[in-house]
Amino acid sequence: MALQLLLMLLLLITAVLPPLLKGSSGGRLPIGRILMITAAAGCAVGAIIARDRSLTIEQMPSMRPVEVTEGDYRGSDSCRVCHPTQHRSWHDSYHRSMTQLATPETVIGEFGGAAGTVLNRDDHSSFHIYEKDQGHHVSLQDDLGQVVSLPIVMTTGSHHMQIYWFSLGRENSRSLGMLPFVYLIQEERWIPRHAAFLMPQERGRELIVGRWNATCVRCHSTDPRAHAENPDSTQADTMAAEFGISCEACHGPGDPHVAANSNPLSRYMNRLSGGKDQTITNPARLDHQRGSQICGLCHSVSSIKHESDFARWHEQGYQFRPGQQLTNERHLVQATKPDAEMTQKLVDSYPHFLEDSFWSDGMLRVTGREYTGLLETPCHQQGKLSCMSCHQMHKPADGRPLEDWRDDQLKPGMRGNQACISCHTELQDTADLANHTHHLAESQGSNCYNCHMPHTSYGLLKAVRSHQVDSPDVAVTLETGRPVACNQCHLDKPLGWTADWLTEWYGQPRPELNEDQQEVAASILWLLSGDAGQRALAAWTYSWPPALEASGDDWQAPMLTWLFDDPYQAVAFIAGRSLHSLPGYDQIGYDFLGNEEHVHAKRDEVRALWQQRPSQRPRTTVLIDETGQLLLKEIERLYSQRDNRRISLTE
Repeated sequence: MALQLLLMLLLLITAVLPPLLKGSSGGRLPIGRILMITAAAGCAVGAIIARDRSLTIEQMPSMRPVEVTEGDYRGSDSCRVCHPTQHRSWHDSYHRSMTQLATPETVIGEFGGAAGTVLNRDDHSSFHIYEKDQGHHVSLQDDLGQVVSLPIVMTTGSHHMQIYWFSLGRENSRSLGMLPFVYLIQEERWIPRHAAFLMPQERGRELIVGRWNATCVRCHSTDPRAHAENPDSTQADTMAAEFGISCEACHGPGDPHVAANSNPLSRYMNRLSGGKDQTITNPARLDHQRGSQICGLCHSVSSIKHESDFARWHEQGYQFRPGQQLTNERHLVQATKPDAEMTQKLVDSYPHFLEDSFWSDGMLRVTGREYTGLLETPCHQQGKLSCMSCHQMHKPADGRPLEDWRDDQLKPGMRGNQACISCHTELQDTADLANHTHHLAESQGSNCYNCHMPHTSYGLLKAVRSHQVDSPDVAVTLETGRPVACNQCHLDKPLGWTADWLTEWYGQPRPELNEDQQEVAASILWLLSGDAGQRALAAWTYSWPPALEASGDDWQAPMLTWLFDDPYQAVAFIAGRSLHSLPGYDQIGYDFLGNEEHVHAKRDEVRALWQQRPSQRPRTTVLIDETGQLLLKEIERLYSQRDNRRISLTE
């Protein structure tokens, strides 16, 4: 059928194109119009081919989620013919590869060939992963204690880490299990799931079944339909229009657009008339609120609006379409509005719900939920700051390497002050900027986001910039525990030092501080005495180049060793990685997770190496005495005050 339609179209082009090439006076049309008509004809060909590509559900695998286009969804292939450049840059993005079928091309983790690799957890359970018949498999114990071999069928992630999902091997069940190990791409190593996410270890040891079907699918696919009774269901019929975040996730269903532009003549006439195509959404052409809401569908703390919506979402997926009002579909959770009805119901069901995502004043504590932070930002509420102010979903032709763009998908110049000074024009002059920041204009201290969007969110084993714009304030740090930006650069300075300068420069009232806050570097207080989230952020800053430039890099190593036995293995991992990046410690491995004997040996090795370095100058704020030795009694005292409350940051 497709071939017949294609031949008919080619005959149509042969008949119609020659007359169109003549102008009204018999002259020839400009080459630009010829190309426009030819491109439109190509779109029509692509539309016919794309329509015929779908398979029925009976023809697809029965033991994993499947891609099925329903309603007006068409899939990204239907976009490629007319928009090859945009399609190519999307294909190069991490959005596209957020979820993929597990194939030799998409699996990044090292499975060890046919012999395989045995992955061991500290609860003495083991998982044998291996390759066979061009596929990947895992052997594990089922709930009856029998060893079974199951195929790895899907992957999530391709940027920082990759997670693997296995089929339960049950006919007519698309529910997936999660391999309880995560592969870190940069480090090229496996770590247990409970070391990859900041959560209590006992929670991280659970064998997860059904999570992808009922939860991950919501943001890691396009047009998801869970068809799963609950997050732990072993029965599901999960499907999506496309795995990963594809064109239609941001632009809306493509069928009306393809249909409207299949006729080359109508498309050409619409282009000539300057008419707007109402059949597709371009986020860049929406106002700053509606454009950002497209991102907010996934990048927010949100829930269904009403409990009765669950069954509808379960069967039909999201009714929200790009360009519509997001709050018509989703309840946006804001910790500054805890009395909202649905928020209250969530807290009733999950008592730690708010504290797992927010600092006590309502600022986001986790990454991946940036739209929620944007909502609380005056620049968005009163100005026109949007996600698209800084980010660009398609790589521009600006000469940057692909990796530089797709890491954060930033617009050109957005690693500097461009977004801020486009509104705050009074700071465009470098002298005025320096007068405002009290730092050299070219220094890190004059980068707006280092002060106003510091790294106070956590996720993916690192600190991430807050997307709620605010200003440094020691009183807020004392109230919430959230690190103040100044001390994330000036790692060797106490809160008292920061408070003095903020008072002198900006007239900020100086809060009352205790002796430790006056005399000991704030980063050390967070690292030794803070909760697990504070410890993770502090450990990360100990390898952040701007911080090392401001505070030196010759004193952090022994401090990091106090985190090697952290009860949260994610914290221990970050500490080991930061140590590894410090000068002179790049040969120190950080493979000690969960092994007490290795922890003590590694700690002794690092401290002995530090002692061999040139004599340390006295720095009492970082607990080094006048002889260059550690003030161990003070360190142990602060360490004994560690905040051991439960932390589970749901990134």
